[in-house]
Amino acid sequence: MLRDKVRTANALSVNEIYESIQGEGLLVGTPSIFIRLQGCNLRCPWCDQPEALSFSNTTIPVEGILQKVQEFPARHVVITGGEPFAHQNLHVLVRALIEEGFSLQIETNGTLWNEGLDSMAEQVHITCSPKAAANFFVNPRVIKHTNELKFVVDEEFSSDVVLREEFRGLLLAEKVVLQPEGNKVSFLRKALDIQRELSLKGFKVRVIPQVHKLLGLP
Repeated sequence: MLRDKVRTANALSVNEIYESIQGEGLLVGTPSIFIRLQGCNLRCPWCDQPEALSFSNTTIPVEGILQKVQEFPARHVVITGGEPFAHQNLHVLVRALIEEGFSLQIETNGTLWNEGLDSMAEQVHITCSPKAAANFFVNPRVIKHTNELKFVVDEEFSSDVVLREEFRGLLLAEKVVLQPEGNKVSFLRKALDIQRELSLKGFKVRVIPQVHKLLGLP
């Protein structure tokens, strides 16, 4: 049953809701329900979800989002985008999902934060993927609560980014993933080269391609 305190006045712009597996990062392989929010504050040239970039005034009440999510058997929810933290009511959705017993993951570019999440952040697996479009800037509030760093390895990426001081804690904790852009062979080789370079410096990072694409899943 949905909780009565979830009010339809709280709504978010949603691009799509679907079930698949988590194909990226440290939780790869986890059966997941994806809530893709509409709208992003960055414009990465290789973005694989360009239809989710523009902001929209069309919204779905949180109650409606929960109803859709509960149609699927999976109990892990991934909020992605677009950029989830660009949505003022994100914390309302997060609280509702936690109260309904879902495990929760948020994928973010790291540039923004929602203060409403301060009291719930420890109950959420936050995957931060810093972007070259923002000079790999990450809001300090995001870094504080990040569970993993996922770097897309493309032409602009280098080991110098991983070695930045603000990322050192997660690097030492072995919570860094290198993801070859578009699963392209050239970027896979580059990611492996960077992994070896970092290994020689005493750091362990993981190279994980987009597994869902390899399996032909959404």
